[in-house]
Amino acid sequence: MKRRRRRKRIAQISVILLSLMSLAAAAYLVYIEMRPVVVNAVTIEAGTHSVDVSEFMLNKDKAASFITDIDSIDLCSPGVYEVQIKVNRRVFTSNLEVVDTIPPTAEPVEVIALLDEQINASDFIDNVIDATDVEASFISEPDTSTPGEKNIKIALKDSGNNISIIESKLTVLEVKSSVQVEAGTVLDVKPEDFVDNNVISVMVISDISALDISKPTVHPIQIEVDGKILSSNIEVVDTTPPIASPVNKEVWQGDTLMPIDFVEDVIDISAYKVSFAQEPDFDTPGYQEVTVIVEDYYGNKTEVKSLLNVMLDTEPPIFYGIKDQTVYEGDTVSYRKGVSVKDNKDTDVKFQIDSSQVNLNKVGTYKVYYTAEDSSGNKTKESATITVEPLSITDEMLYSKVDPILDKITEEGMTKREIAYEIYKWVKANVGYSGSSDKSDWRKEAYRGIVNGIGDCFTYYAVSEAFLTRAGIDNMRVTRVGGRTQHFWNLINCGDGWYHFDTCPNKDKMPTFMLTDAEVEEYTKKRGNNYYNFDKSLYPRTPEE
Repeated sequence: MKRRRRRKRIAQISVILLSLMSLAAAAYLVYIEMRPVVVNAVTIEAGTHSVDVSEFMLNKDKAASFITDIDSIDLCSPGVYEVQIKVNRRVFTSNLEVVDTIPPTAEPVEVIALLDEQINASDFIDNVIDATDVEASFISEPDTSTPGEKNIKIALKDSGNNISIIESKLTVLEVKSSVQVEAGTVLDVKPEDFVDNNVISVMVISDISALDISKPTVHPIQIEVDGKILSSNIEVVDTTPPIASPVNKEVWQGDTLMPIDFVEDVIDISAYKVSFAQEPDFDTPGYQEVTVIVEDYYGNKTEVKSLLNVMLDTEPPIFYGIKDQTVYEGDTVSYRKGVSVKDNKDTDVKFQIDSSQVNLNKVGTYKVYYTAEDSSGNKTKESATITVEPLSITDEMLYSKVDPILDKITEEGMTKREIAYEIYKWVKANVGYSGSSDKSDWRKEAYRGIVNGIGDCFTYYAVSEAFLTRAGIDNMRVTRVGGRTQHFWNLINCGDGWYHFDTCPNKDKMPTFMLTDAEVEEYTKKRGNNYYNFDKSLYPRTPEE
């Protein structure tokens, strides 16, 4: 029993020892995993050509490789760049710090300049050496307005804010850097124009004879000064103000004008604009002085003074062509024909006509009124008298309207039936239906129907009778019996018996030329309302076919 307990005790102790050993091994592995492998940062000078991965390793002998593309990093540009490195199967992060601690270097260059010539700091240095971009600036801005030798200091500053000072020399010759000529003149530039004394010898090397001086510009040229070839300029300038003539203007109150309206004959070699010195008062009648400014593109100005007369419109429009008219009852009147209106200010004045008191269908004397108003509110009202006289139509008056139409729609050799059909077509095409007519006199209504082209069934009958009678075709009037309204049409005989002849339109659009009694009776049954119902005892019978 004791031996068994002892073996059990030994087994338990063995398990505990194995567990402790496992924990120790795991702890060691964690330590190994957490131990630093790469440095926090690597610092290099800007301009360094390359960097090796070993520089990032704490253990220089340990194998490693870049994950980051080192070639994508600008090693000439100062800054801090994150770098990832692979060691075995793990990835570590470090930083690459590019610094610039070395100031730039350069060789000084002596410069010769002309009077008032613009010079740059970069003109005084050459062979600049630095890993980063370099800016050159003057310690003190050189003065080229006076001749002589001057010591110049140039500051060179790189991207790392490292500064170096370069000393050089500036010689300002007593020769002008630019000669001005007026645009639009004749070029007359001589070598002596570049100097103010005769001590310095100047020769113009460039051919300036072909230079365009018609408009402002700068022409670079070369000159020789005491054996040295230098650059200069011929500057074409515009210093001449525009020339313009004043224009006095008149304007109606409330209307406006543009500044350009007050000047003419503007002369300048450059583009120009015209503006008011002060906006004119276009609302107050009377005379006032207006000053306009003509300014060219280069700022040269000319003031031009003109007179403005603001006029007050008090004259009403005037009518022309209004006259009294005498017409027959039933006639039409063209109230606008020959009438016009003119105004001293407005070019297009509309006018209104009030003919509401005129009744052209009733004998009497009436007034028609014409009214016009201009844009200033001036009104004109005139009237004319329309006299409507009784209309008494003779055969001669009626046939004076019929004959020209018959001559147009008929030809020699036509049969009566052919002529009747042409009359039928003309009446249907040239008379419109209005629902009213004067049934007191068929001649009067026929005359009115031909002239006005409108009426009702009595008008169609009357116009047809006038044409048929004049054409020598027998005809008679037929009157409806019964029905809610009246209806009239014709019976005609072209030599082959009597037939119904109706030029009045019907809603069924049924042809109604040369109908028999049976046909009109059949249509009446279809249409109803006693449409062609008539007293057959009063009229001859039609053929039965």
